[in-house]
Amino acid sequence: RLNQVRERILPTLKKIGLVLPSRPIKIHLVDRQFLDREAKRIKARGNLRGLTLTKYKISKGTRFSDASFEHRIYILNGLPYVESMAVLAHEYAHVWLNERFIESTPPDIEGFCNLVSEVCLAGDKSKISMLLRENMIKSENPVYGMGFRKMRAKLKALGWSALLAEMRGRSSPPG
Repeated sequence: RLNQVRERILPTLKKIGLVLPSRPIKIHLVDRQFLDREAKRIKARGNLRGLTLTKYKISKGTRFSDASFEHRIYILNGLPYVESMAVLAHEYAHVWLNERFIESTPPDIEGFCNLVSEVCLAGDKSKISMLLRENMIKSENPVYGMGFRKMRAKLKALGWSALLAEMRGRSSPPG
């Protein structure tokens, strides 16, 4: 089922310019206890439905563009198909940001990832998709909700190409 979800969102990600690495990304369905434990390890909080962990290695004497990455995406088991789609799109946005060493405030990072999630949901006309989008828009959460609305306004003003360029401008590679 995760493969179906992945195949459903990848064309949308590509269309907006979010190019993911060609190498496989490990995606694991996990229970709430596992997700909470992993989140706690990295000091993430909230009622998470997904989590991306990234490790990278930079070979000595090379540019950060030669870094090798290992991403692990954890998704809460038992989510409805459309919600899995939204969560995976959000986590793929984290992969895109991490591969570029993009750093910013939590509202900007999570708002951007929710924006990517929302564009994938927009292609689905189901009731649950509309409810998930509505919840994002109305969320009072200062990081996920307000961050999303800020990024959505920015997208409206700039378009995807310029928004992605602005995000790439926040790159802060190590070293």
